[in-house]
Amino acid sequence: MCEKFNIDDKTRFLVLHFDAQLDAQEIAKIINRSLTTIYHWVARTKHGEDIRFHRKKNRRKKIITEDIQSKIIQMVNENPEGASLRKLAARSGISKTSISDILAHNGFKYKGFDKTVIYAEQERVIRMDFCKKMLSEDGKLIYSTFFSDEMGIVLNLTHKTKTWQFGTDKVRKKNATENTKLNCWGAISARGATSLDIYEKNMNGDLFREVITRHKEEMKKIYPEGEFYFLQDNHPSHKVNEEWVMKQKLNLIKLPKRSPDLNIIENLWSALKERVASDAPSNEKELRASLLSNWEILTKLNRLQPFFEGLHRRYMECATREGQKLPY
Repeated sequence: MCEKFNIDDKTRFLVLHFDAQLDAQEIAKIINRSLTTIYHWVARTKHGEDIRFHRKKNRRKKIITEDIQSKIIQMVNENPEGASLRKLAARSGISKTSISDILAHNGFKYKGFDKTVIYAEQERVIRMDFCKKMLSEDGKLIYSTFFSDEMGIVLNLTHKTKTWQFGTDKVRKKNATENTKLNCWGAISARGATSLDIYEKNMNGDLFREVITRHKEEMKKIYPEGEFYFLQDNHPSHKVNEEWVMKQKLNLIKLPKRSPDLNIIENLWSALKERVASDAPSNEKELRASLLSNWEILTKLNRLQPFFEGLHRRYMECATREGQKLPY
């Protein structure tokens, strides 16, 4: 009958409690409610409440004063790393959501640390002088220099984590079967590049001399008139061999310290790693083949020219910005 007329349990309880004057246990059985719930309803009715209506919770919203906001901002300014929302909420007594709103309203954003290299004044002067030297005589040095460097690549880290997939298809990632790390050395110029040297052990002074010896004739062949330069950075294996390099009749140009943004080959390494990732090699043999084939593609003259045109603009920007680090 009750279900037919859609009579709710609380109304049925009131009828059975007041009109029929049944006890709690009998009522619980009739309306199929727990005894704990019935006792709770009995207690509320004794205090004159109408259990058919929800209690109005008298929650006073905490007033966020200007002093509280100032305190939060002060805590963030004093200790940005330690000022998590949880800690700020515990110390200020307001919710994490409110704190987030306060910080956003005052222009704060939760983002990664600034990793920009900060150069001392002397370092900036050296970088500016280097760029001006490379730009002199219409950029003669830029277009007659081999920019050299090393790169390491780990097989298991070359694979991409996402791929284009159609509809409900599920493409499984091609896993590497070996855990291999290879190192590479190369040099590029506006006229062409050396072949890619691939080796397993880390670069040291002896290995560096072996690598240069293997590729010296390639560089001379690209500049048969003999006037070309050789740029290297400040890796320990390079520094100990500076005199040796000059004895090989390579006109040495030393890259300023902490200046990978001024070495154009860094951009080529990035492009090479991207192409290798697309190949998804699964073992050392495939990794070597991918590195060699993509190096050959990327170092064709028509592909190298944009690198060097961009480098000319980069050196001009570095000089204009008084030696500050540039994106690359």
